Amino acid sequence: MICPFCSLLCDAENLDSFQCDRRTASLVLFESLRFQKGDLHPTKQIDREMLLLEIESAMVSEIKKHFDTDTAVHVEIPSSGDAILATANGRELSEDELRHFGAPAAKQIIVQKIRETNNAASDDWLKEAIQLLRSAKRILVMGRIASVESARAVLAFASKHNATVDCAESGHVFKNVLAIQRSGLNSVSLAEARDHSDLFIVVGDDSMMAAVPRMPFALSNCRPGQQTALLLGDFSIAATEQWKKAGFDIWSVPCEWSSIPSALAHWSRWSESTDSKPSNDATSTNQLFERLARARYTTVVWSAETLQIDQADLWVERMLQWIASRNEDTRCAALPWTSLDGTFQQVCTWLTGFPGRIAFRDGVPEYDPNRSSYEQWIARTPIGKGHESVIVWIDETVASAPFWNPKTMQDSDNCKIIELSTKSEKFPTAIAGLEIAADMFRADQTLLAHVRPTHSLGPRTKPVSGWLEALSK
Repeated sequence: MICPFCSLLCDAENLDSFQCDRRTASLVLFESLRFQKGDLHPTKQIDREMLLLEIESAMVSEIKKHFDTDTAVHVEIPSSGDAILATANGRELSEDELRHFGAPAAKQIIVQKIRETNNAASDDWLKEAIQLLRSAKRILVMGRIASVESARAVLAFASKHNATVDCAESGHVFKNVLAIQRSGLNSVSLAEARDHSDLFIVVGDDSMMAAVPRMPFALSNCRPGQQTALLLGDFSIAATEQWKKAGFDIWSVPCEWSSIPSALAHWSRWSESTDSKPSNDATSTNQLFERLARARYTTVVWSAETLQIDQADLWVERMLQWIASRNEDTRCAALPWTSLDGTFQQVCTWLTGFPGRIAFRDGVPEYDPNRSSYEQWIARTPIGKGHESVIVWIDETVASAPFWNPKTMQDSDNCKIIELSTKSEKFPTAIAGLEIAADMFRADQTLLAHVRPTHSLGPRTKPVSGWLEALSK
């Protein structure tokens, strides 16, 4: 006779505290199991009596394998949990023997039951989500799409369901898109900038360096003294040192971002009215202006994600106009650094002719970057008609938090949420480039890289395309 199973054995609400008394031999059966809350769906608890009977049967089989198939084996696990009794030919088994026979049998049965329970819950969740989509009058697809494969699946899903799509994270990429549509773009790839540019004008602050810490080394040609970096904005000494370590000559000029286009235009006027030969004026301003004037190939770098300025698209437009003016007698190009959502914008442009923020009507995309933004879509959500509006939130990245948290509206009567994400309990998605192979654009938007997975898929985890296909049935 040995002590009981933990009374929390089948309590899904308390699986995080699922442990047996370590002073007793019942721990033998479960010491290798470590459950976390959420392993079982609360409405799909395992029947305790059936579970104990199956564990008893499994223990009997294990004991007979060790002794003999003709051995009279009896295992009793009372539902009251008062004691566990195991005998072989009338002899009570020791705690060491139970450790050998009991733990593997119990673990196999419990893991199997958890898998069956979660599969049943997953089927129910999927049916519920499909019904929501069929009855919805308004559907918004949004989130973080990092791979070409998922972007294609999202657009196919949106076209079939006449949904609105906005996968631009907080509108970062549209700071560049709107300006490019009005002014055009003289762009450069990272490789060309690294190999040919002798001057980099970098606009930003430490948040840019935090987001892309290897940027100085990615742009360096590894030949000290041949490249200059003019850091405009608010870079710390530590950030400046990173550029120096990469081999750049550094000019760091703290300034307001909004004034940078005007300052560069002033420099252009100065260089046109001044002999470009070195002067005897030793002031730092003139020395800087002279260095800028001598540049043969200038690359202007900024990150829309860290561009903290009102009406940023107008700022970008002024920068693009200045870059275009510099190409009259020298080479000057833009290198707008983008985040992962740049891949979706590229794929959307290929397939629809528009760079995202589109609404499908009868399978035809309509482009309206303002009206089709997720903020505007949510603002137009009818009050008290949650069955009519559905948001499909997608995230296949390892980002710490979404730029818009779907749970803020999860309990609202105005909208229903279907969450496909790497952190979702109902529809867990694979991490692009980590758990599944993915084609992803580099930050300069000129190179499409095939990223191979380094980890295996978790239980019930599917690619975004797999979940969207299931929801479309």
